[in-house]
Amino acid sequence: MNEKATRGAAHSINGELPADPADLFVALYDRLSDEHFRARKPIGWRKNPTVRGLADDVCADVLKDGYATPELVGRIIREHGDRGIFAVLTGLDWAMGAANPFMPCYDEPAMGRLARRYARYGRFDSPRDEQEAGLLLPRCTRPGKLAANPTNKPDFFNVHRVTPDNCRGIQHGRISSRNDLAFSAGEAISLGAVPLLESNDDLEFGFSRDDDVGLYRITPSTERLSERIGQVIRNLGDSDAVIGTLPESTLSNALLSQWHQLLTELPQDSSLQWLLLGTGPLGTDDPPPNRAVLVDCLTGQAVLEQDKMAGFTMGEGQAVRWGLPGEPRDCLAVEDITRGRHISVMESALGRIAILICEDIKQSVLWEAKFQAFGVSHIFVPLFASPISRKPQDRWERVAAQRCVEEQGAWVVLSNSLAVGAGMDPRLDPEDCFNCAVVGPAARHPKQHGNYRTQFSRAPGAVELSRVVYENDTRVVTEGGKPLPLPVVEGGWAEP
Repeated sequence: MNEKATRGAAHSINGELPADPADLFVALYDRLSDEHFRARKPIGWRKNPTVRGLADDVCADVLKDGYATPELVGRIIREHGDRGIFAVLTGLDWAMGAANPFMPCYDEPAMGRLARRYARYGRFDSPRDEQEAGLLLPRCTRPGKLAANPTNKPDFFNVHRVTPDNCRGIQHGRISSRNDLAFSAGEAISLGAVPLLESNDDLEFGFSRDDDVGLYRITPSTERLSERIGQVIRNLGDSDAVIGTLPESTLSNALLSQWHQLLTELPQDSSLQWLLLGTGPLGTDDPPPNRAVLVDCLTGQAVLEQDKMAGFTMGEGQAVRWGLPGEPRDCLAVEDITRGRHISVMESALGRIAILICEDIKQSVLWEAKFQAFGVSHIFVPLFASPISRKPQDRWERVAAQRCVEEQGAWVVLSNSLAVGAGMDPRLDPEDCFNCAVVGPAARHPKQHGNYRTQFSRAPGAVELSRVVYENDTRVVTEGGKPLPLPVVEGGWAEP
């Protein structure tokens, strides 16, 4: 028997439970009935000195050599039943905090094995089929809603047990870390949101009819945009932006190739790590998907691709109000795309990230429960929409983003172009038109309902970076002629 097999056999628990702390957590978490968490019983367990003492014993035991001792765990469960399982889970959770990259903790060599597993596989538990076994992930955010105590079972722990059901429809992966301090936990990270589209002249609109329903496709003009993106990459490279974002309908197969070439021209000392190249009709399918592409600026490689899942339907007369050219104008018009079937959720040094494209963030039944189960911490949302407004009656995208803050604690980056605003009614108030809004939690432990931090940003032109004009209801002012700040998100974090 090899050393690894001997080690596992020596730490088996009653011939049933694994000794690996992450695998043991999964097994016990799934055994502990959710019924206990319908009222305040677990709050009492959490405060009980006996339970905390048992949890401390388990934590200290695991931190000795990275494994749980079978006699200790078995005795606790036999003597204390479900309360004992809760105590063991709490102790395991404390121990695994030393392997959580989003949690400040002391160096614990015994947990290096779990830290390396997460770095390699993007999970704490042993690698296996996610659709059959689910996952165990480190926490990197908490829901932003007001809560005096933990309420649901997941809220009591600093890991996420993701069930097989919640893994279905999710493509889970990991973006390799470059060991770069640009994505430090809890730190502010600057964003470069560039509109790129200036007017409808930058787009090609294709319309057709299917009986009484219109079909529309929007394709960026490669000729017009190819003249701009060189300046965009220079502006981003010369800025302090760490992540760049472009809006919906700014990408094509030809433009994607050009971006790959331009990324090689970034200055060596550029802060830019990632660039969301927007979305567009990519690939050879007919109709094509509306696909977003996030690239690593050092390698030029795509690290996340996401197809739009919920095609947008224009209401009667909406094309006229938006100033879109061509037909149809007197019927509903459906976005003619091949819709995506999966959502990509990626582990990264920033946090747990995902992309939703415009209408996707509004039609949340497709993803909300899964994002909450995974603990998604950052959501990037390219838009093709009317200008973002501070007015309460014009805030569909912010309502959707605020829900992500409430239920997940996620930072949401809404990136729009200037195209629709340029074609709309000239009476539109230019002082209430923004092409970027970043919505996130204002506090890690809110004391009031609706506690959001919202940064409203605007760019003066298609290739310029958006800068924060308002933060919530306060106009941003700088001194000495300094430019307005770039919007920011914070890196993922977890509580010790």
